[in-house]
Amino acid sequence: MWLLVILASIYARPPIPIDETRYLSVAWEMWQNNDFLVPHINGHPYSHKPPLLFWLIHLFWLLFGVGEWSARIVAPLFGLGSLLVTVKLAKLLWPEDRAVGAATPYLLSGSIIWTIYGSLTMFDTLLTFFSLLGLVCIFKARQRKCILPWIGLSLSIGFGILAKGPVLLLYLLPSLFLAPWWSSSETFCWKNWFNSSLIAFISGLAIAACWALPAARSGGPEYEQAILLSQTAGRMVHAFAHDRPFYWYLAFIPLLSFPWLFWLPVWRGWKGKPAEQSARFCIGALLPSFCILSFVSGKQLHYILPLLPVGAIYCAHLVTSVKRQNAHDNAPLIIIFCIISLALFLIPKLSLTGGDREILQYIPSGIFIIPLGCATALKVIRPVTVLGSIKTISSCMLIFVVFLQLALSDRLHTMYDQSTIGEKLNTVQKQGRLVAVFPQKMSDQFQFSGRLTHPLQPIDSYENLAGWAFNHPQQYCLLFTKSENYRILMGKGLASSYRNGWLIFRPAKGFSADYRDWLAHSTKNTATPAIEIAHAYGQTFAR
Repeated sequence: MWLLVILASIYARPPIPIDETRYLSVAWEMWQNNDFLVPHINGHPYSHKPPLLFWLIHLFWLLFGVGEWSARIVAPLFGLGSLLVTVKLAKLLWPEDRAVGAATPYLLSGSIIWTIYGSLTMFDTLLTFFSLLGLVCIFKARQRKCILPWIGLSLSIGFGILAKGPVLLLYLLPSLFLAPWWSSSETFCWKNWFNSSLIAFISGLAIAACWALPAARSGGPEYEQAILLSQTAGRMVHAFAHDRPFYWYLAFIPLLSFPWLFWLPVWRGWKGKPAEQSARFCIGALLPSFCILSFVSGKQLHYILPLLPVGAIYCAHLVTSVKRQNAHDNAPLIIIFCIISLALFLIPKLSLTGGDREILQYIPSGIFIIPLGCATALKVIRPVTVLGSIKTISSCMLIFVVFLQLALSDRLHTMYDQSTIGEKLNTVQKQGRLVAVFPQKMSDQFQFSGRLTHPLQPIDSYENLAGWAFNHPQQYCLLFTKSENYRILMGKGLASSYRNGWLIFRPAKGFSADYRDWLAHSTKNTATPAIEIAHAYGQTFAR
């Protein structure tokens, strides 16, 4: 089932900007420059993420050749590994209850957030894998007195930090510190436990330092400060991006826990459950980490991904205790799927304009059949056992995601495919030409799609791009615009639909004149002073 989701994802959609395209570009630049110590992007050290994902992509490129699929399969394979480790943890927590281990992988793979983000080329599936390994080692360390679980914990911490940085500790430290609470041992020795935890923590840091210290020396003072201090501390105190209020995750709990929050046996299983050791372990791994993440400045939905497996285990513990199923257990899910179907039926018929809402007009008209089919299946199929119901709901969710991606495939490639522009960039770079990019944040998006060998020139305003083009008439410009008058800026170049606007690739010669015409035309149509239009498109001034 997981393989079906991954193959459909890789086939149905191109790498999604801005994250997937950037990470693939970093991997390509490390590979092309034969520099595997310090990640680079567009010729500059890339300090936002550690290199483990990039190293693994390089391993697959070494085995299968440089290609998109071999790079995009790496992170989802860790999603599959996380499913297997989750089952292992479930069996450790409830060894006498085989139903918990049997239900857990279906509960996790059927979660909508897990299915979507688990198929993306991002760092969170690696982080989830190593955090789960760490939790397995922590629980084993309380079961038996030997050194192997502590060695495993050290390796999990070290490789987890190499996967996404010290944020890994947010998912492991609560379970370590709360061990006196969730452990059933009456002879708990605080001193031995925390001494062993400290040794494992230091050993894990030492593993990560084997890369971090040489990389810091090689990357320069700014890179050294970024990877050793600024990135982690800065994101926790005041986010560089994705700065959101503390209650932001709470508002998304229905989505984060969909569909299981709306399945009635989960609520019936909650009643009368004693808080034994295994349940306390799950609660101790979930709630403190969730609270800490809520008060961390930067927030994204995929930051919660490492908590979903533990949530699936606890949910399996709750629902497998339900002995009797009711005829209306699936009613809330059926209603939700019907609402989604109605929305997908109506949206293509609405006149939507402005901003990102224009993207919704790409939804094909017949796509409402997919959630309607899921609602029908949940209504018609009535398994005898709770595990059978879990498998049915999970299968419906996976089918929903798979067919939704396949139905949107043409639209996704229209909006996000970089291959055409990438080929053009590759061609002009082979001719020894320079390419200027506006806005400058897009200068790290096309290195992999174009297999570029030289940096792009970032430009911070239309005005500066026009000046650069005037001084470099034999070179090329790449720009993104949402303007309806994009054809004026295109000149004799190429325009490609991209996200909710247009990518324009053109010779620099003549851009200054076309820019003045575009500015005059925009001013005439909107009756807005040129200076205001200039600021609206990120310029510093306008002539």
